Formats: sequence, structure tokens, C-alpha cells
Amino acid sequence: MWITIGTLVSLAGFTLITNFQRTSPFAHMLPPMREFFSHPLSFISTYAEVFKLHTAHKSAETAERRKRKVDDVQKRSRYRKAHGLDQEEGFGGWSAKDSQSPVVAETAGEPILDVESGTGSATYSDWEGKKRPIKKWLGIW
Repeated sequence: MWITIGTLVSLAGFTLITNFQRTSPFAHMLPPMREFFSHPLSFISTYAEVFKLHTAHKSAETAERRKRKVDDVQKRSRYRKAHGLDQEEGFGGWSAKDSQSPVVAETAGEPILDVESGTGSATYSDWEGKKRPIKKWLGIW
């Protein structure tokens, strides 16, 4: 069993290192592998510094991508408001923010089942809209 785990871990490590070396924009800063055996501490510290640079670069790219998406959503919102389209949001007038949705309207007045006290609604709505009691097996499910 230990041989299998050791083999899998070494293959996973090799794959991660090879993938990092091929996809990193800072791959030219990595020390050559033959340097590992002559100066292992400097090799590992250099590798760690390059990995930190790579992580910072990826984080900056991701933050910029998210910022562009947020700006795009804000531009769309301003466009809809400027052209009077903000009344019907989403596809077919449906929106996840809508407080008048059928699911929110059904559960707005009645509390969700409180397991400890046993109070609340012990029913659920099936796909056809019929309210059915919750079946419990062995008093648990």
C-alpha cells in the first residue's frame, strides 16, 4: 500500500511541477533541475520566490477579470435604467431578486420547520404545486 501511495504522490508532484514550469509566465526565472542536487536550499528558495510571483500574477489577473465583469454589469444596469428597461429584469420578466416569485410568496408567511421544537411547516410543494407532508423514516429523515 505504501508503494502505491508513494508512486501516486510522486507522479502527482511531477505533474504539478511540470505543469507549473510550462504554464508559468516566470518559467525563465526557475533554476535548472541539475542545480537541485548541488544547491538544494537555494534551488527551493528560488523556486518558492518564483511561485510567489506566479501566484501574485494570477491573483492580479483574476482581480482584473472580476473587476471587468463587475464594470460590465454596472454598465448594463445603467443602460437599462437610462432606456427604461429596468422594470422587467431578467429573462421574461423573471429575476432571482424578485420578492414576488412563487417560491418566495409560498414560504413568506410560514416559518421553515424548526427541528428542535417541531414547529413550522411540515409540508413541501412537489413539482405540480401540491402541498404534501414530509415523510420521515425512522423519525430522522
